[in-house]
Amino acid sequence: MQEKVTRQELREMHIGQTRIIHLPNAKKVTSARVTAQQLKDEKDGEWIVRPDYEACAVSVTRLK
Repeated sequence: MQEKVTRQELREMHIGQTRIIHLPNAKKVTSARVTAQQLKDEKDGEWIVRPDYEACAVSVTRLK
């Protein structure tokens, strides 16, 4: 489990890489989705974020 998903962490992922990240609560899951969307909007890459609110986790896959 980690406290949050950081922009640097997302940037360091390789294209095609998938990570499952367990977070302390559901609000952090939403925050991870927003962070990935902000980086996409800033043209720093593209990620698919699949939230699992019951498990307080996200699956993040880098596309670009």
